[in-house]
Amino acid sequence: MAVRLSALSFCALTCLPALASAGPIAFTLGAGNLTTSPEAPQLGMALVPVVTSTATRSAELDSTQPVTLGVVAYEPGRIPTPDPRDVHPDGTTHWNNDGYFAVDVNLVDYASGESAILTLHGRAHMYSNYATGSGWSGQTVFWFDEREQVTLGGNTYTVWGANRFTDGNGQAAVNVWVGSGAPVATPEPGTLVLAALGLAPIGLRRFRRTK
Repeated sequence: MAVRLSALSFCALTCLPALASAGPIAFTLGAGNLTTSPEAPQLGMALVPVVTSTATRSAELDSTQPVTLGVVAYEPGRIPTPDPRDVHPDGTTHWNNDGYFAVDVNLVDYASGESAILTLHGRAHMYSNYATGSGWSGQTVFWFDEREQVTLGGNTYTVWGANRFTDGNGQAAVNVWVGSGAPVATPEPGTLVLAALGLAPIGLRRFRRTK
């Protein structure tokens, strides 16, 4: 009997913590420090980071579906009213812009409090329409699929962009996966090189300002 009790005690000490740690993993995620390439001024006006860190999310370990959250929004109302000379006789005008952007994603493991800031790069194709009386409207299509991975609180998080020129609803989103086997491919090297080249002037400008 003593042997059985010892075995049960050992199982309780070793198995219960594992059971307690199983289940949904809670985290918070927010976006900030959005930068855009200087040759695309409309992106700098109309793209804004989506702050979602006030809400706690959860994901099952090795789930079949990632958690998807918006991190960059397109807000055409932030574009200034065009100069009257740029407005057509019918009271309309158009402004299309294409360029690169980068956004910092702040990921926090809720249980441990450990956090990391991940920088993801993407490209935006912006199509904006203006009409006198109703202002700016339009849509933005994103190419945003860069991948980052980090371990926080003993949990492996994979975060990657969820857009490939397929969504014009005005937001760039990320997928968050906790555990192994995240269903995402590594972005093509050419994509990362183009993004780096597109944002290089921003980095040079910051360097010169520091010097």
